[in-house]
Amino acid sequence: MSVSLSRQIRATLAGNTTLPLAELLLLVDDFVVECSASAEPEVLLFQFEEELQNIYDHVLDHSSPLQKEIFLAILYHLCAILPSTSVISTWFDLVLRPALRETKIPTIATNHAKELIILALTRTDPNYLEKVRDFRCRLLDLYLFDTYNEASEDDVLESVRLDKGERDNQMRWKENLEDILLKLGIARPHVSFVLLLHRLER
Repeated sequence: MSVSLSRQIRATLAGNTTLPLAELLLLVDDFVVECSASAEPEVLLFQFEEELQNIYDHVLDHSSPLQKEIFLAILYHLCAILPSTSVISTWFDLVLRPALRETKIPTIATNHAKELIILALTRTDPNYLEKVRDFRCRLLDLYLFDTYNEASEDDVLESVRLDKGERDNQMRWKENLEDILLKLGIARPHVSFVLLLHRLER
């Protein structure tokens, strides 16, 4: 099914189909069920993720907020079978991080990005614990060092040089990272305490 699904996604993004987004997402849900019931779910998911990366590179219009919204919705509907490593190693820098920085992205799409990240941060698969721990530290560092700090003279001067759109994107990035870290703190308070302690010791 992954081949026919990827063709449908390509057609949707290329504007070559009248299939509503809700129906496309139902097809994604069907793939999740098929993958979960498969004897080799990792193989099916790996192949489909490769197809999705190809679509992202060669079909997606990166200037279109609507197409980004569709792509994020597809990833979100895969969350039940998407391992933390896929979110951390593949989709964060490629799709999720840019979505968290852009004000033109619809709120529902931004929420999909945040939920995918939170799921990756809170899953407890023993095979991925080290990567998840490193990713938590990376997010905290991004919040501390890659977002606008009102108390920093350098940041204030840099912000003055930016146009309104860039400043808005800067604030959106900070707000979204803060929201993710707060939700992690609520879901895993012990993890958040250890993360902060580790950061203070560095």
